[in-house]
Amino acid sequence: MSIASEVSTDLLWKHLESICQWERYTGTPGENRAVEYIAGELEALGIDVEIHEFDALISIPGKTSLDILGGAPGQIPAITAVFGASTGEAGVSGDAVYVGETLAPEGPVAGRIVVADRMLSPGRFYAFESAGAIGQVYVNMGYAHEMTVSTVWGSPTPESVGRLPVTPVVTLSREQGQGLIDLVKSRGEVKLHIHAEVDTKWRRTQMPVAAIPPPSGSGEYVLVAGHLDSWQFGANDNGAGDTTLMELARVMHNHRGEFKRGLRVAWWNGHSHGRFSGSTWYADQMFDDLRANCAAYLNIDQPGCRQCTIYRPFCTSDISAWVKDAVSRIGGQETEPAAPRKMADQSFWGVGVPSFSFLPVLPPDAPDLQKDHPDSGFPEYWHNPADTLDKMDRDLLTEHTRLYASALLELCTAGRFPLDPRSTAGVIDEALAGLEALAGSAFDLSPVAGAAARFRKSAEALMEKSDDPDALNRAARRISHALNAVLYTRQGPFDHDPASGAAVMPGLQLLAEYLSAGPESHDGRVLYTRIVRERNRVVAALEEARRIAASV
Repeated sequence: MSIASEVSTDLLWKHLESICQWERYTGTPGENRAVEYIAGELEALGIDVEIHEFDALISIPGKTSLDILGGAPGQIPAITAVFGASTGEAGVSGDAVYVGETLAPEGPVAGRIVVADRMLSPGRFYAFESAGAIGQVYVNMGYAHEMTVSTVWGSPTPESVGRLPVTPVVTLSREQGQGLIDLVKSRGEVKLHIHAEVDTKWRRTQMPVAAIPPPSGSGEYVLVAGHLDSWQFGANDNGAGDTTLMELARVMHNHRGEFKRGLRVAWWNGHSHGRFSGSTWYADQMFDDLRANCAAYLNIDQPGCRQCTIYRPFCTSDISAWVKDAVSRIGGQETEPAAPRKMADQSFWGVGVPSFSFLPVLPPDAPDLQKDHPDSGFPEYWHNPADTLDKMDRDLLTEHTRLYASALLELCTAGRFPLDPRSTAGVIDEALAGLEALAGSAFDLSPVAGAAARFRKSAEALMEKSDDPDALNRAARRISHALNAVLYTRQGPFDHDPASGAAVMPGLQLLAEYLSAGPESHDGRVLYTRIVRERNRVVAALEEARRIAASV
């Protein structure tokens, strides 16, 4: 009997209903009740669960309103975003300036309250705040969506704490905000008053992690996780992911005798209210263990909602061939995995852990598709009180869980773990070709090209060897550790990049800014210094990866 057939729809639904009885804001009694429930259910099956307790900077939204002053005044009920500033009783008043759908200022905004179309993003908010806006109002295309405005990934450090927002933000639905936009566009001069309450402080938080070791006693494991915290009761996001994780722990525990490597199952806290604080804490605190033993990381987010019929996988390049094959063989869909996305608790690139997500989403013609970013494949009720049990589909939840179970069992039982450094070499070559075309003769990338060619040759030779699978597995993992931090981060192994945007070899992507600034300008010369150092970092990583491949 296949592991897929062991997945129980009834248990999935039972745990989903139980988890969704609590509002799961991070560090609150509701989330803690869910932690107790998960741990109790798994321990009853004989699965070891450790509940980690730690402090994190957590932000929880409170009462918020927007007033239109003068003329025909009126108050609009609103929501704020976590990590936005609290205004106090006095609030914040200022003249409105309409910026449409722009992502950064195209005119003066200093001392004014920005009124924008579509959903906010942390990068967008930061750009307007940096330009001097004293407040921001976002009018979504449909529902008002709960969001965070911090670009700080995880709890802040001395280097990142200065990026925490210092001004308030308001989000309105289209129904609430269209009249405001029409007024600002027609009158030009409109004065607004924002009152926002945000409770941002260090809180004690709880995070359960289950461990199912292999019979050999090996410390090696696959990590699978999703976030436990939610907006309100969050059925699809991410109660569905939480119940999926519980069912995966159950069925995988029944197959533990087949394991060559173990399984860890984590329910991250602080995903929304701590800006990935739980997974970031785990990456920091378990750094040595992750480097030594974690074979791969699968993130599970938002499975099983109605109309959610397609997979949109993304992953680090080292595991991309297997991810594509798994979605085809097990999920029955032909896909092309995308590059990693700065979302879904992707906190392990710097550590070097191969990371992936199958990410079930809605097709382009789905009635429930989000209005602000329909290309995301997320539903309109995402990050909204309407994310309730009636939006879930039992059959799709079961189908998605079966894919996860089958894929995880493959990873936990594989003799030759499916990392392929040749895929990484191909991604490097593709990114480098784009950078070389951009740079022309303005910047010398030949050291990177030479190192990339040498690595590609060594990777091809490594994958032709088959006499010692364990040695190949160790080498492939060490290559991932060497290259993933360079391919997907600027900060490297021991810090975390800002929570905005992602690119392959992001340090060298500064070439675009360098060329725009002009090589002879002050800003251009400053950027040149940075890019030279980034070039050195990439070359050093490629040479290390080449030496690892050649050592087998």
